[in-house]
Amino acid sequence: MQKEIKYYVLLLGLFLTLSSFLFFARAQGAYQLMLIGGGLVTIVFYAFIIFSKDGWKIKLLWTMIVFGSIILQRRTEPILIKGSYMIYLNNHSQELLEVDKILIGTEYDISILNDNIEFEKGDLTPSEELRLKVLREELDVYLISKSKHGIYFGLWGFLDVRLGITLRKTKEQPRHGLKKLSGDWYY
Repeated sequence: MQKEIKYYVLLLGLFLTLSSFLFFARAQGAYQLMLIGGGLVTIVFYAFIIFSKDGWKIKLLWTMIVFGSIILQRRTEPILIKGSYMIYLNNHSQELLEVDKILIGTEYDISILNDNIEFEKGDLTPSEELRLKVLREELDVYLISKSKHGIYFGLWGFLDVRLGITLRKTKEQPRHGLKKLSGDWYY
């Protein structure tokens, strides 16, 4: 293995890990692949450097670079995750507002999971029901849920982990754990 390649690949692993958080909300599969792949690449090539015949100054330098990037990642992670949600929000603003316009006039809770819509009879017209199914697909969400508190758009879910954005329509304080994105949008 050429001496310089291990340094470049280590930097690539660090970059993949850090930039993965830009895909957190909008492409969970890419996020996980970049995070895990970048982490593994970083660990493997850092080990190559540590166990190589390089001098202790080079090993110390790369140790400082790795620990510095870990600190950078910890500091920028919340900013990058929020940025990922903002990118999703900006890319789908028209569709999100159209869902809001359809659901704003409904009186009861509505849940759209895949192609199944649960609602009180008379709350939606057949054309609204069809349009909501199309919008759910265009938004690439697994769930749209309207309650008295607002509209939740489920971006990703697995077991008990749920990621999504909420359009709040009430003046009461949001539940603990929701963070403000922009306007009435929370994540």
